Amino acid sequence: MKSNLKFLAIIAFVGFSLQSCENDEDLENSIDQNSERFEGLEIGNTDFKVPQFNPDLHIEFDYTGKTKVKKIYFDINPVNVSEPSADKVNWEVLDYLVPESYYLNQLNPHIHYHILFDSSNETFPTVRPSEGVYNLKITVIEEDNSESYITKEFEIIKKFSELEVGTDNKVITGSDEIDTEFYYNAGSNTISEIKYELWFKEWREGQNVAVGEWDTIVITLPENLYENQSNPHIHYHMAIDSGFPLGDYWLNIYVQEQGEEAVKLSVPLSIVE
Repeated sequence: MKSNLKFLAIIAFVGFSLQSCENDEDLENSIDQNSERFEGLEIGNTDFKVPQFNPDLHIEFDYTGKTKVKKIYFDINPVNVSEPSADKVNWEVLDYLVPESYYLNQLNPHIHYHILFDSSNETFPTVRPSEGVYNLKITVIEEDNSESYITKEFEIIKKFSELEVGTDNKVITGSDEIDTEFYYNAGSNTISEIKYELWFKEWREGQNVAVGEWDTIVITLPENLYENQSNPHIHYHMAIDSGFPLGDYWLNIYVQEQGEEAVKLSVPLSIVE
């Protein structure tokens, strides 16, 4: 009897030891490495919040390394998300290689990159991430094959609903305004400011100027539309120059809740004939 008890005790100890080793290994794998090399990280915004109506995930940071950068990878995994509906998914991205043109042979690159929610449809995704918390891991491999990585959680949020910009995101050339309409849900919070930012997606022919620099328009909407409201219905006609060229634009909508970082929604827009 004593022999059997001793045998069972040994088995229990071995099992506990193996489990402890596995937990230690999981803990070790979850710890960031050289996280101080990543600065100014934005995932959606500096509060790491991303509207579900976006077509993609905005990621931006500065990296300071010891040698030049060779590879940068992103991994995204759901942590605590809602059950997906027909047009939503528990979004997962594995070993996503950022194009080398963003960093190759740079010692201290500034990375600004957008991962599409739907790789088959750049501006109008047929599926979007479910609401909830996700984990982003950024891995940087330098020329000496050393690795640095940082992990951060971000949240996919559904703040905007019933969004309309123009007619099916199109405005007829010669128009002097863009009709916009949406509902915003700030929950128990209230709204202090809403801004629109319109910029041209491509360079105008013959002008060697950075995208959007020559024609960026920023407008603060009238306060009576939203101030101190939690769930405003915004219907606003944004004035534009009737001479705007044909092409693709982005309308960025920034909603500032009291005491919070502004939530940025990027909406594709085209001026057509």
